[in-house]
Amino acid sequence: MTRRHPRAAWAAALLTAVVTAGALTGPPAQALAGDAATGGAYAFTAKIDIGGVRACSGTLINNQWLITAASCFTDDPAQAAALPTGPPARKSTATIGRTDLTGTTGEVRDIVELITRQDRDLVLAKLATPVYGIAPLRPTATASTEGEALKGAGYGRTKDTWIPDSLHTAAFVTGQIQDTAVSIDGTPVCKGDTGAPVFREKDGRLELVAVASTSWQGGCVGSEETRTGAVASRVDDIRTWIRESTASTLNVWKLQMVTKTSSGLYHAMRDSNGDWTGFGDVQKVAGTIEDVKFAADAAISGKNYVFALGGNGHLYQANRRATGGWEAFRDLTDEIGAKPGLTRVAVTSTGKGLALIGLADGRIYHTVQDSSEKWSKWGDVTAKLGTLGNATQVTTAQTSGGETHVGVVADKKAYHAIRQADGTWSESWGRVSNLPTGLDSINGMAFAGTGSDLQIGLSSPTGDIKHAIRAGTGSWSTFGNLSTKLGPHQPSISIDAAAVNGEFQTVIVTTDGKIRHALRHTDGTWDAADEPTGYPGTPIMAAITGSTS
Repeated sequence: MTRRHPRAAWAAALLTAVVTAGALTGPPAQALAGDAATGGAYAFTAKIDIGGVRACSGTLINNQWLITAASCFTDDPAQAAALPTGPPARKSTATIGRTDLTGTTGEVRDIVELITRQDRDLVLAKLATPVYGIAPLRPTATASTEGEALKGAGYGRTKDTWIPDSLHTAAFVTGQIQDTAVSIDGTPVCKGDTGAPVFREKDGRLELVAVASTSWQGGCVGSEETRTGAVASRVDDIRTWIRESTASTLNVWKLQMVTKTSSGLYHAMRDSNGDWTGFGDVQKVAGTIEDVKFAADAAISGKNYVFALGGNGHLYQANRRATGGWEAFRDLTDEIGAKPGLTRVAVTSTGKGLALIGLADGRIYHTVQDSSEKWSKWGDVTAKLGTLGNATQVTTAQTSGGETHVGVVADKKAYHAIRQADGTWSESWGRVSNLPTGLDSINGMAFAGTGSDLQIGLSSPTGDIKHAIRAGTGSWSTFGNLSTKLGPHQPSISIDAAAVNGEFQTVIVTTDGKIRHALRHTDGTWDAADEPTGYPGTPIMAAITGSTS
């Protein structure tokens, strides 16, 4: 068992302010004494300039907040816990994503607010405006263990350079574990590295374990010390505090997601800061459905409607209220009619109601729920628009004006039709595959309505994913490469999309069992892809919707 000692007993011997300050005048201190980061790696690391008299490092943990050491912002590092909440005393800026400091990549933001953690050398730093396109490093929920191999990145001095031009990386081994801190040793932690991230790699993902605080500085240029040990503040036990402290930058919109995995049906949400909740077991709160085959969801205001297709071929509906409680699953068979052979469903909000699309025995069906939550019987869309051979996927979305768009993948081709607000349908299926999609074969399609525009994602068996926009006038944009927005190239087995506060968001489930998410802002820029974690089992499909709660 790891022995626990008061932090002061083993940290007091360290040079308490050693890591914190690197004067930016004559000469500045800027980078860890390890290897230079290459290829934009660890872009979540921030260089923090505090009034032109001190430099530190930090970590982007969501799109508008950094975490770093409180001692960076105090003239007396021993008084870090007394740092007041509010604007920093000196004008402070953060450069994020510029791993090569001679370049112009990344983002620069003013730091406008500090929120201090009282029991350890930690502070949250609010940025003036959000940072998009740089993937944050999320705090872990698992404490480090003694002897664990960790990594780090920072902008402090190196072993031979006062002013390096790039972010440097580190290798550490965890020593003693304290209630609020861990000791680390390995690569020297130098001036300018205070607040630097200390992280682990788990299942191919990085997660923040601790934040550098104090150091002996052995091996750093200008130091005669030989000891290389350092102290870092833990973050694994304060995730609730982080979430509550950063809530001031949230808006009311959330992305809600249900995923069918090898273990069951689960629900999670992503807020406007880019943070994901944990995955809750839907069947524990809404009732058990035997052998769930497929799921879909849509939202009206703050209420999320979840649909699950059972192994008996019946379709069930549950509701998650805006307050967070659930209404139990109910069998819709008596309301909408039985559809033997039902394998896929897709649903969209119509403003006050829902439109549901079903695929059964190769035919496409449609039903609507009105504002009183009463359903119509299934209508046969195939009888109106014609038969599509070997249909495998369906998607739907509504655009302003009341048009319900329906998409079908059949014979590895993509088709599109429209149900007008008056209930009439387009004359026949339009073949999206006739457009220059750049895909020879299609295995998935997802729609999202943003105003009068229909945004579409297409996936192929080879892993290529395309995105385009159909304007309200009926014209189509060029198909862009969405694969590059969703991370490493990997074939997908599921794709879905949603409009959240006017922004296009999409998720895929890859053949190697990962959920990946991407977001396109209203100005056409894309955020960095992220991967929600913590779902039990292996994901099989994921469905998303936008909600105001």
